[in-house]
Amino acid sequence: MKASTIMALSKSRQQSGVALVVSLILLLVMTLIGLAASRSTMLQERMSANTYDRSLAFQRTEAALRAAEAAITANWQIATLSGLDCTPTSGNLCAVVPANAFTGTNANWVNVGSTYDVNDSLTTGVPQYQIQWLGTGQADNSYGTGENANSTNYGSNSAPDSVAYYRVTARSSDPTALAGRAIVVLQTTVRRPF
Repeated sequence: MKASTIMALSKSRQQSGVALVVSLILLLVMTLIGLAASRSTMLQERMSANTYDRSLAFQRTEAALRAAEAAITANWQIATLSGLDCTPTSGNLCAVVPANAFTGTNANWVNVGSTYDVNDSLTTGVPQYQIQWLGTGQADNSYGTGENANSTNYGSNSAPDSVAYYRVTARSSDPTALAGRAIVVLQTTVRRPF
């Protein structure tokens, strides 16, 4: 054999080994890109599912607020509302947000009726609310912004003399029944003439 033929054979053997290494590196890079794309897609799916779950919980909490407002409209007495008397004369120190709003339950949380239990087939538990009676006061204030909607707005001669004030806290469900799903807690202040 000639020396040139031997050199050509040895160069081709060296090149085939380099081609194998380059192809393995490219295969590894492509695998890493595929894994990153797959991970990103799975993360987006989880984020979408969490957003959907939170939206359902938010709707349920809003429905619980409406249920509490309906209960206050029907009867303003705190004893019939299963709420807490938080007036200054009661001696009760009521937290602005109930201590167990995100973690547990007690007798002051009221389950809503079926009329206000929205998305019940898609979520667990029953929406709940808690009412705190803050006391009574005059309907008007010095800025004229304290009038009730049913006074001068609807043809009445004057605003009611007294109104009762309530703090309503609502949540999408009892946290112990959620099994890791989203919980939403909302709060509003309700004023009712008496």
